[in-house]
Amino acid sequence: MTRIHKPAVAIFGPTASGKTKLGVAVSKAFLGEVISVDSLQCYKPGSIITAKPEHDEIQDIPHHLIDYLQADEEPDDFISLAINKMEDIISRNKIPVLVGGSTSLTTPLLQQALKHHYIILGIMLVPHPSSYQQLIETRGDAMVKQGLLAELRELKALEKTLLQGEQDFNRGVWKAIGYPEFSPYLDYDGASDIKREVLYHQGVTMMRASTLQYGFNQLEWLRHTLTPFLHQRKVATISLNVTDKQSWAAEVEGPALSMADQFFHGTHSVTPVPGKVSNPRVVCLFGGSSSGNDPSHVKAAKDLSLELHRNNITLTYGGGTTGVMGATASTLVELSGPSSVHGIVPAALAKFEENETGQSHMSKFGSRTVVRDMHTRKRLMIEAVLNGGPGSGFVALSGGYGTMEELLEVATWYQIGIHNCNVCVLNVDGFYDGLLDWVSKVSEKGFIGAKDRTIIQVASSAEGLVRCLEGKTQHSEQRRIEWI
Repeated sequence: MTRIHKPAVAIFGPTASGKTKLGVAVSKAFLGEVISVDSLQCYKPGSIITAKPEHDEIQDIPHHLIDYLQADEEPDDFISLAINKMEDIISRNKIPVLVGGSTSLTTPLLQQALKHHYIILGIMLVPHPSSYQQLIETRGDAMVKQGLLAELRELKALEKTLLQGEQDFNRGVWKAIGYPEFSPYLDYDGASDIKREVLYHQGVTMMRASTLQYGFNQLEWLRHTLTPFLHQRKVATISLNVTDKQSWAAEVEGPALSMADQFFHGTHSVTPVPGKVSNPRVVCLFGGSSSGNDPSHVKAAKDLSLELHRNNITLTYGGGTTGVMGATASTLVELSGPSSVHGIVPAALAKFEENETGQSHMSKFGSRTVVRDMHTRKRLMIEAVLNGGPGSGFVALSGGYGTMEELLEVATWYQIGIHNCNVCVLNVDGFYDGLLDWVSKVSEKGFIGAKDRTIIQVASSAEGLVRCLEGKTQHSEQRRIEWI
């Protein structure tokens, strides 16, 4: 069989998004062989911590460039090895299926593949933010059951042998998420079982947070680096949303195989599957972790939850379980169910609140994503609004310094054109009068333009707040600044 073109499939996605599963499905359907594009699965030790595919997962599909490096080596020759393997697969009239999410290896490999005249179909797997944390936790729990701790001890022994006991989390297999996070547990040689248990649970929590952070960083790279690269080189690319196991066949595997068939047997282009109806509206809430001295602030929070329920609007917020935040979240969960609320909280604040209240996050506050820092929390909250349907926006209830800081940040981002969603405050008993007077003075003194004076819109009731979000936005700077 003589090929005019050299077709290949490249499956990209963040960690725990189902790349291995889809790679096997595509390979089985189109006589393919998988090339792992992963900077950690190439190591011989660390099969669990690097999430190497197990025998029952690969279903006898050949997987290449796994298990070929020693623990202290680096994949410096990966690109040439991968191109050689692609050529070998093509010579046997099979299809190379690149599977991975390595931000350091993917683009160089694709550049070389295009130079070698490959025609590539790119498939991107994008987990839904509300379900991604569950995917991460499920992966982490499975790793522990598979024997993660024993494997970490083996890596610790290798560290002592190959690195003379000197810790280096930027080298070899020890870069893998999980090893640095469990390092205090591995290093502890005290007699206290309680201390050891605490270090173990801290390791689990930090591994989940680090994995989630890494996954979100991969998504950012996919959107802002890899996608422009593929479009610039006219690579046929499709994006598929990953939600749960129940919808995998209908929403991921089925469309992927259909488009691959179209690609291989058609014109090397793809017709995207018709999208679903618009995403639901999302409100990002800023509010205090305190209830204040006046019960009107909590009442306003509960009134807002009722309006969100009536209008089928979901909530993303800072993940607190107390004060104005907690009242809004718990009330909306009672009315619309746990899926209506998504809290995003840094690990340090989650731990602090649990120590203060004596209770961990409960389902009555909806789902929760634990991240490493405040910047990640704010970015994910803002992204939730930007990915929401028409009428999504930002809302501030009564609160302190943190509420003011978050409110003014999204107002600034509106001013300079990063987003064009409405920013509204619920002015309970004149709570925001002082801030609004300051904005007026800033405008009068010439520090902001006349249009920017009304970026922060004001409502006196929860019903008015929802109407405020539905109004048209107007922007003075959006067309003058190009954000990359």
